[in-house]
Amino acid sequence: MFDLRGTLRRTTLLGTIALLSLGMVDCGGSTSTPGAGGATATVSGGKVAISANNLKFDVGTIKAKAGEPFTITFTNKEGQPHNVSVYRSQGGAKIVAGEIITGPNKTSEISVPALDAGTYYFQCDVHVNMNGSLVVS
Repeated sequence: MFDLRGTLRRTTLLGTIALLSLGMVDCGGSTSTPGAGGATATVSGGKVAISANNLKFDVGTIKAKAGEPFTITFTNKEGQPHNVSVYRSQGGAKIVAGEIITGPNKTSEISVPALDAGTYYFQCDVHVNMNGSLVVS
């Protein structure tokens, strides 16, 4: 005999699990950079500029040359505190930490040492979902 109530319970349970799984990916389980724009900024003349507004960086990727130190000029365009720190990888060792500043329109500079070729990670240490990739080649 067909158990309609049991089938409905299982279907409801599976649907709930699926929705919760999607919510978990959206809340930090994703490898995308929800706290960054899609733009790429390239270090030129030893400098690169990025900014934060609406709890997002305006760039998702910074490109730099291997073996060359550079400076990130960071502008916080909003009243939330932010910074930029560079890490070896997400959750990895910190290479350099920028000063936490509160805007609007406050600026700080972060001196990044020469790095070997590879992909590194940057984030706001106050709002860790604001992050991106530093590609050194």
